[in-house]
Amino acid sequence: MSVELRPLADGDAGWLAELHNRAFADYPVPAVLDASSLAFYMDETDVRPELSFAAHVDGRPASFCLGAIRGRTASIRGEGTVPLLRRRGLGDRALMATLDALGAAGARTVGLEVLDGNQAARRLYERRGFEVRRRLLGHTLRRPPRLGLLDRRKYRLAQIDPDEALDRLARWGWSDAPWQLQPRSLAHLPALAMGDRAVVIGRRRGRRFWLYALAVDPAARGAGVGRTTLAALNTEWIAVPALVPEEWAPLHAFLRRLGAEPDAFAQWEMTRPLGE
Repeated sequence: MSVELRPLADGDAGWLAELHNRAFADYPVPAVLDASSLAFYMDETDVRPELSFAAHVDGRPASFCLGAIRGRTASIRGEGTVPLLRRRGLGDRALMATLDALGAAGARTVGLEVLDGNQAARRLYERRGFEVRRRLLGHTLRRPPRLGLLDRRKYRLAQIDPDEALDRLARWGWSDAPWQLQPRSLAHLPALAMGDRAVVIGRRRGRRFWLYALAVDPAARGAGVGRTTLAALNTEWIAVPALVPEEWAPLHAFLRRLGAEPDAFAQWEMTRPLGE
């Protein structure tokens, strides 16, 4: 078996998406991406192809690791190996090459998320110096609140400039977020506002909505503004990805009051130092 490590390059999204889907084919949580979706994800999370590596076995891509960097902080935004070639050290080699490149680029800390229950991956990361920082939770709201006909005319969401939405998040207490919920990531997503009292950021697909951020002006809290904002989305299903820190207790309590169910799978955020 001949193994070669190569950095990624612009334009690799096609074969990388195919490798990603093969690597996650037996994953407990579905993770299927086409080339355009993967390229968008890499862009929004600041993945740097030249700091990311793939292991090629006998000339064919078999394992990958995506490295992202923001100033002196880095993140592993995805790693996987095709099932038939696991437990041969390919993931470890791609990971270490990526960590070395991130450190050489100036990062001094690096983080990642690993699915609760993926013990093989967690053991690999622990061997390489990662330690658990916190647990990240997700929710599914299968019956979101709805507005009556009169309220639909009264309460409307309007599209808002992403910079204004992020400014509100910062002023209203959005801090110490994991990588995908940080402002640099959220800036790529559509933002809506309920007047000057609430902001919501996420992706709509048909009658379903993936919620990445919801914030209410502290002066308006306790008056049902958050519930009204979600009701104004007028959607049949809301998903909150497993990215919300467990210590964000008020947000979890709010979702539970609306009838949201916790996701079956949580994630662990892990970190380690890089460089000196």
